[in-house]
Amino acid sequence: MPKRYSSIHEIEPTYRTGRNDPVPTGSHTGMIVNHAEILPKVGTGYPDTGQVMTIERNYNHMKNLTLIIFASITLGLISCSKEDRKAKELINRSIKAHGGQATWNELQGFAMEKETWLYFEDGETEAHSVQYNSFRNTPYFEATISWETDGMLHRLSFDGSKTHYIMGENEIQNEGFLQNKKRDIDAAYYVLNKPFDLLEGGKNLVYQGETTLPEGQQVEVVQVIDGNPQDPLQDIWWYYFDAETAVLVGYKVKTSDHFSLVYNRAWDESLGIRFPSKRESYRVDSASNVLYLRAAYEYRNFERK
Repeated sequence: MPKRYSSIHEIEPTYRTGRNDPVPTGSHTGMIVNHAEILPKVGTGYPDTGQVMTIERNYNHMKNLTLIIFASITLGLISCSKEDRKAKELINRSIKAHGGQATWNELQGFAMEKETWLYFEDGETEAHSVQYNSFRNTPYFEATISWETDGMLHRLSFDGSKTHYIMGENEIQNEGFLQNKKRDIDAAYYVLNKPFDLLEGGKNLVYQGETTLPEGQQVEVVQVIDGNPQDPLQDIWWYYFDAETAVLVGYKVKTSDHFSLVYNRAWDESLGIRFPSKRESYRVDSASNVLYLRAAYEYRNFERK
């Protein structure tokens, strides 16, 4: 949002003579008033007609410029406020379409099986995994992600204050490694709690009207920045809501080195919440033109925790 500016007080111009005028009769004798010199001392010292007209024109120009700037700032604030309000109204509609805030708040925890396929640009499979994901929201955030690779069990967890990673019988202690793994937990949860957390944490929300996605869906768009909007490295998200139902169709995200376009293809409502059961992630350019399928995800066997 534009910053608010303090009101501008206009000062009427004073035409000063540039002379030393005696103090009027009745004042302390001998005192001289020394006027600031803004006009040259020519003849009597009084400005001629041309000088007066020039000063008046300059004053009127500055006055008009001040009014234009003030009006622009005011319209900007009104427009920004309106966009924020429309963004929040749309997100609230989407929350209702996904089960409602009360249902989400009552769901203290949930778990599911997640299957992931990663693809190279030529379509060849880069990686495939099946994980068990478990998340709890109360009394604090906890998470566990476990999977098996080449017969060895991997278990990544967060207990509310610390991240743990166990591979087989060995616990990894490297702090840099654990910080990266905590980001994996955050990313896994991030896509499952939408749209319920979009109004939390002071996110920067901007309603951007309607658009048509590459596959033809008519959607309404809210841009979301969860951080400093002035930071050029900050991720920028565009959430796409069905123009009629407000269901979250998908989103586009700009990271430091690429754009991704993600579609929610199917849903699971077994817990009273509309969770995605199938998602596809595409690498795209800045104009949302699809480059290739990067990943596919399936979620199944949802349960309360």
